[in-house]
Amino acid sequence: METKARFVKRSTRAADRFDAAVAELYRAALADVSWASAAALINDLVRTRGHSLTYLGLDAGGGLPTIHLSRFFVGGERRPDLEQLYFREFFRRDEAVPRLYGIRDRELVYKADLYTREEKRTSAAYNRFRRVHNTEKGLFMGIDGLEGCGMLMSFGNSAAREGWGQDQIRTIGRLVPHVRQFARVKRALADARASNASLGDLLDNRRLGLIQVDRCGRVMEANDRARDILLEPGGLHDRGGALAAAHKGEHSELRRLLARASPPGGTQGAAGSMKITRGEHRAPLVLEIQPGAQTDATGRLGALVLIVDPASRPRPAPDLLTRFLGLTPRESLVAAAVASGQTVAGAACELGCSESTARTHLKQVYRKLGIRKQTELVRMVLSLNR
Repeated sequence: METKARFVKRSTRAADRFDAAVAELYRAALADVSWASAAALINDLVRTRGHSLTYLGLDAGGGLPTIHLSRFFVGGERRPDLEQLYFREFFRRDEAVPRLYGIRDRELVYKADLYTREEKRTSAAYNRFRRVHNTEKGLFMGIDGLEGCGMLMSFGNSAAREGWGQDQIRTIGRLVPHVRQFARVKRALADARASNASLGDLLDNRRLGLIQVDRCGRVMEANDRARDILLEPGGLHDRGGALAAAHKGEHSELRRLLARASPPGGTQGAAGSMKITRGEHRAPLVLEIQPGAQTDATGRLGALVLIVDPASRPRPAPDLLTRFLGLTPRESLVAAAVASGQTVAGAACELGCSESTARTHLKQVYRKLGIRKQTELVRMVLSLNR
């Protein structure tokens, strides 16, 4: 029978390994270390042969989801060959994919349960990919994202002799909020064309605001984009040297997230996200708050605050939308404004028309393009700028 002292020691080691994996994940989000180093710790912690993380659009009208980002790791090695193989040869005919629609946040699904008995004999995806690469007895976990997007974590077979155990399942569940935040930050950096940026590079980035705050929430440094945002009326500002939000409820949430990112005693902080309300016709800012201890040797840095401003998206020329998407000039103006981060009310203000008129134009845009949501419009419109 296991003694109490041995159990406590084993539990402490597991907690340390979990904190190490989370810390490495946060560092990898900001490119301080490679994503593969964080993946290696996760695979070891969960006791699986490998895993993948895919960020995808869920509003594809019943068809295949749109893949924004996907990385496969085996042990501590990223496997782009497996990524390319799966999406080139098997993704479009994988019987499991449509059966994953409707998977709830944090819901775990055994991969084998997504294939019928017949498909386990005949499916190319199951036999020529999952069996060959030791993932047929693995797990899928759904993770909710934002604006019609979601994440899917795929785990390979368990490395434990007895298969998946409850301790492994609990560990995966505990990782979810950290993985969610990691993916959100990666997506924000990709949108700002700063995927592999160092902290110094982020301070120079004009499309993404970055603020460094100390352990008391005071602003230590901010890049030019963040300073511009702090000077705007309402929203986010510098109050006596401390980062603050204009709305009382949002200010309380901001202080809570900053405190959680830099807890006392040197324990691992946690990341978080929130929205900051601005003027009536402006889309809210999105803050991604990261623990700063892992990126700072001085011990002063409490948190890094990434500020995502939807209005900083590049605005496509309306005449491109008229020419290539078949929209009227007024519909193109509304579509360009909304796709670049404006609210419908903001688009109406720009066009000098009523909000109801702008909404009518937007409905016509959706009907002509065969789409249902703003995220689909953003992807379609911004693709014309590439």
